[in-house]
Amino acid sequence: MELFKAKAPYEERKRELLKLEKRWIQKTKTPAQRLAVQRIIAKTILTEAFGFDMPWKEFGRWLRRIQQLGFRDLGGRVHVACLYVQSLHLFPRQAREAWEMLKDAEQRALRLRRDRPLRQEHLESIAHAKKVARVPSPLLPDR
Repeated sequence: MELFKAKAPYEERKRELLKLEKRWIQKTKTPAQRLAVQRIIAKTILTEAFGFDMPWKEFGRWLRRIQQLGFRDLGGRVHVACLYVQSLHLFPRQAREAWEMLKDAEQRALRLRRDRPLRQEHLESIAHAKKVARVPSPLLPDR
């Protein structure tokens, strides 16, 4: 938290988060706990990469890591897809994949029951990402 308050550079934040991951993993007792720690750290680093406008080499590395680890829940999937689409101005060649990921997240959110509060929250996040994205979707509109 000190690094965030001190506005430390990305590399320093990433380094400290990876150290934290190592410490937390040493304390885990099960593979599920280990996976949970890895997911939390990878998602946090991806969010930092987004905040610092990192290029594809760095952003993509953490995106792939998250995909490899899998998503714990729909909220994580929506968060990552929204960051991806909003970052496309830095790596527009990834547009098709990013927009497909966002579309998949939206379809999953739409399958939630209408009375679930998270459904609306996820859909609002997705709508915001679509609105502020600087690279348009190459996907054909749904018919």
